[in-house]
Amino acid sequence: MIKFVTILALIVALLFFAPMLSGNQGLLHIEIASYVIETSVAAGVIILLVFMLLFYLALGILGGLMSWFNDSRSRKADRRLARAVRAYLTGDYCQAQDCAEKSLKWSSVPEISRLLAIAGGYRSGDPDRAARGHDLVNSADTDDAFAVCLFKAQECLSRKEWLSALRIAEALRNNHRDHHLVNKVYFEALAALNKYAEIEDNRDCFVREGFLNDSNFTRFITSRIVKEIGCLNDVPVLRQMQKDLPRDISGRPEVILAFGERLFALGESDRAFKLISRLLKDPAAREQALSGIAAWNTGDRSILDLLNSLDSEETSFAMLAARANMHLFLDETREAREMFEVLVREQPRPLYYIKLGQCLLKSGHPEQAALFYQEAVKLNYPA
Repeated sequence: MIKFVTILALIVALLFFAPMLSGNQGLLHIEIASYVIETSVAAGVIILLVFMLLFYLALGILGGLMSWFNDSRSRKADRRLARAVRAYLTGDYCQAQDCAEKSLKWSSVPEISRLLAIAGGYRSGDPDRAARGHDLVNSADTDDAFAVCLFKAQECLSRKEWLSALRIAEALRNNHRDHHLVNKVYFEALAALNKYAEIEDNRDCFVREGFLNDSNFTRFITSRIVKEIGCLNDVPVLRQMQKDLPRDISGRPEVILAFGERLFALGESDRAFKLISRLLKDPAAREQALSGIAAWNTGDRSILDLLNSLDSEETSFAMLAARANMHLFLDETREAREMFEVLVREQPRPLYYIKLGQCLLKSGHPEQAALFYQEAVKLNYPA
């Protein structure tokens, strides 16, 4: 391009200066029908340059007008898109779909307009509007289809449909394994479903994306180990597992609680008591230990005595729940029932309703127990 401009400039310079240098300014004669134009070569070149300048100036003005016109339409489309977003957030899905569809052609972010139009039609509950959304999906190109699938996965996450979100994320990862948002949906679905083995298999990817670090990875592994401890029925295997675990894992309160509960259940009361008593005497870990004991499915007199001795130091709902649970599994249902009745009245939680139901079931009142189980379900899955 530079060579072309340089050659053109040389030609124009020669046309302009050659006649002047030769002492003969030359004559430019143009005859069109009855019109005759005569001028010198220098004047003709100047006129040509002026016309070229005017031509490019006109093109610039016209381009600016077209750009302004297009920008104006884009700004108008983006304002409609903003209205669509506001309508969607306030629950007016019909208006969200209408505004998003109107903004689609000139929007600066057509993918977002398309997604909002599809989502608005889907959430409106109107079959005709949903069909309009499906038409947009079918008319979308590959990138937009990917965006629609990703949007559906995120919608599933927001509705706590973890398995559906996981299936979509797994399908998207076949061709978009390095996509940040796909990996984010995949990680959140795995975490919600407690799929620790898959999280461990994809640890490098999740660490690289920033979803996982040493702290929360340890938490995931700890949760997996706690589940494995609950399935062991062999004391030597349990002891060996406790020895083999790294100290940063075996020393975590939830792991100690899991070992203690399992050892109590398998008849290793002395060893279990040593573990749990150290945990209960540590003020920093006591609250977590009490919450864990309240959820145990076993009981021990020595732990109950220790809790009673600590009751003067620790007067909390967690302490009351732990003591009540020990009474429950020591078949002292009257004391357990009185304590759990206080707990469901003062601090209603699903666990306390379940434990109170167990008290009633042990006391021979299955109908009343069923009512408390239903209350626990309502708290876990509110309407």
